[in-house]
Amino acid sequence: MFRKILFGLVLLSSVLPALAQDQTDSVTVTEITYDSVEQDTITNKAFYDWWRIQASAGDVVVVEMGGSDGLAPLIGILDTSGNLVAKSTEGEPNQSVSMDFTVPKDGQYTLVATRVGNGDGTTTGRYAIRVRKANPAEDTTNPDQYETVTFACQNFEATNVVTLRFAEDPRPNLRYRITVYGLDGFIPVIRLNFDVPGQAPYEICNTNADATLNDSFTVPGEAARTITKDNIATASQLLFAGADKAGFVNVTIASKDGTPGRYFAVIDGFSIGTPSNSDLYDVRIGPLAKLTPLTVYMVAAENSRLDPYMKWGSGNMECDDAGRGDCKAVPTFNKAGVTLHEGTGTTITGDRSDAGLVLAPGTTDIMTLEMASREGITYGDYALVLLGQMPASK
Repeated sequence: MFRKILFGLVLLSSVLPALAQDQTDSVTVTEITYDSVEQDTITNKAFYDWWRIQASAGDVVVVEMGGSDGLAPLIGILDTSGNLVAKSTEGEPNQSVSMDFTVPKDGQYTLVATRVGNGDGTTTGRYAIRVRKANPAEDTTNPDQYETVTFACQNFEATNVVTLRFAEDPRPNLRYRITVYGLDGFIPVIRLNFDVPGQAPYEICNTNADATLNDSFTVPGEAARTITKDNIATASQLLFAGADKAGFVNVTIASKDGTPGRYFAVIDGFSIGTPSNSDLYDVRIGPLAKLTPLTVYMVAAENSRLDPYMKWGSGNMECDDAGRGDCKAVPTFNKAGVTLHEGTGTTITGDRSDAGLVLAPGTTDIMTLEMASREGITYGDYALVLLGQMPASK
């Protein structure tokens, strides 16, 4: 459900007029490439930066900008002739804005990173900007050609049950927390892979769960469970700080030594920064688990104003409220959730407005899920919850 902004819309020519005209002040002009994250500063003397990118006709491009240190971000688009043709919504201080547009012809386009009010604006601070290609046609090929069945972790073998791939949010100082609880004998393993531009690829395999002691979680339709010293081996937790500096992030949930059972995974730290934003996730079920269903929930965080909405375009599936309406077959997440004790602690409790989809493709093909707000009118933080299983070997 990309909200495409066509370059041909001349009605926007009156927006950000200062950025579409010749400038007498020195302008910083920098190249940017797809999937890279760049950071800079907006000041009263230098209230905008230009980021140039080569784009091809038909590209559906998503530009995201996150402000910090008080900056209220705003994005403008200049076409190949330097004319202002599109802009994002006006961001709040320390929040993110996003815009999508379709490229009409090959050439060099300019992304303008600025602040609300431009020259008349009053906010300053740092920002991070990212541009990615997000054409609606879903690519079901794996970048690594084949999906991993098992992989070595520490001194044992782990069996892949699901992989989640996404591009990081450009908000500075971004932090994700990945927590997996095993059920019915499942011993969880978390593998994290990501690239930092200009550095070697990073990978870590984790089974540590020290910070999950006394955590409690509730699977939809079941009684609450608590992590104790006696069962802490059935949990795994990995913290990912500085995620804003990474490229694409790959999270693999696996089973230690292929032990069968179910898992309940929670990844928090995500946000729909403005009502028009949407996030994309490539989900792929592991080869040995491909015949089992995977349920994915989008759950609003505590005190979040977000009304979650999910869509799997290629599967012709969408959901506003799990358990109701068009997705009444999906178990509701109402009163399910988790209380995490890591750090200052977090409680995520579901209600009737949280969205969910049951995915049962029967293959290892990539499923691209879109997370957004209902009707594009709300925003806020959210968590992803995955409920799946590793079947017993035959």
